Amino acid sequence: MTEVTVPDAVESYLTERSSELSDSSIQNHRYQLKQFRQWCHGAGDVDSIGELNPIDLSRFRRYRSSDLNSNTMYNQLSVVRLFLRFCHRMGWVEEALPESIVLPTRSGQSRDRSIDADRAGEILDGLERYQFASFDHVLFSLLWTCGMRIGTVRSLDVGDIHLDEQWTDVVHRPETGTPLKNGDDSTREVNLHGWVVDILRAWIDDRRPSVEDSHGREPLLTVGGGRVSRTAIRRHVYALTDCGGLDAGCECDVPYQSMCDRSVSPHDIRRSSITAWLDRGHEKSHISGRCDVQESTIDEHYDVRTETQKRELRRNSFNM
Repeated sequence: MTEVTVPDAVESYLTERSSELSDSSIQNHRYQLKQFRQWCHGAGDVDSIGELNPIDLSRFRRYRSSDLNSNTMYNQLSVVRLFLRFCHRMGWVEEALPESIVLPTRSGQSRDRSIDADRAGEILDGLERYQFASFDHVLFSLLWTCGMRIGTVRSLDVGDIHLDEQWTDVVHRPETGTPLKNGDDSTREVNLHGWVVDILRAWIDDRRPSVEDSHGREPLLTVGGGRVSRTAIRRHVYALTDCGGLDAGCECDVPYQSMCDRSVSPHDIRRSSITAWLDRGHEKSHISGRCDVQESTIDEHYDVRTETQKRELRRNSFNM
C-alpha cells in the first residue's frame, strides 16, 4: 500500500467529489471528515491512511457516539465510508475496510432533535430582556407558543392579528404566495397568550418596517423589502438556538449554524411545542385544532416523550 497521510487523502477525496457534488455538500463532507481527521491525528494515533483497520473505525464510532444522535452519527459514518471507498479505489486501503463500518439505525429525522420547555423559556427570557419586540422575539414566540409551521408563520399579515381579542387568523392564500400545507383545511383561528399579544402590539406599532409584499399585502414578519422567506426563518431560528446564544456566534467551528450540535430547526420547535402541550396534560383534540395536525400524527411523529414521562404525567393526573 502507498503511504498517504490522512489529510492528503481527505483533500484528494474532496477534489474528486467537487465535480459531482454541490458546494454545500462538499462543505458538509469536509466538516464530517474534519472530525475523522482530527481523531486520527489525536486519539486514534493514525498518520497514514494505510494504517487504518476495522478496530480503529470501531474506536472512532465509540469516540463520537457520546456527542451525536443516531441520525448525525449515520450521516458522519456514511461520509467516512464513502471516503474510504475512494481510498480503496486509489489503492490506499483494503477493500474490506470501508465495508467494516456498521451504520447505526436511523431514528426518523422528526424525532431526532428537540428543544425542551426550559431552554425555550431561557431563549424567550433573553429576548424579552435584550431584544423585546424584535423580529426574532416575534418569530420565536409564535413558533413556540402556537406550534406553527414555517409556511404558517410567514403567511401571517398584520390584518390577521386581532390584538384586543387575542387571536390570529390563519388563512390559505395560494393565489398571493402563501399556501398552507393542508390547503383550506389549514385555515383556522389561533388563540394568543396575553404576553405574546404585548410583543406583537409593540412590533406592529413601533418596530415593524412599514412595507408591503409583491401582492400588496402587509406581512407580519418582514425582512428587507417584503415578506420573510422560508430560508430566512430557518437561518434566524438556527442562530437563536445555536451554542453561542443570543449574543455570540456558534462556537462549534462548523460552516453552517444548522450543523451546531445545539441548534434546532423551526420544525423541531413545532414538534417540541406540541410535546410541551402534551406534557401539561392538554387534550390531543385541542392541540390538533391549534396546530393543524391529526391526532394520529401526533402519536406517530410529534410525541417525543419517553414512557417514563408519560407514566409520571398519568401519576400526577390521578394524584397518585
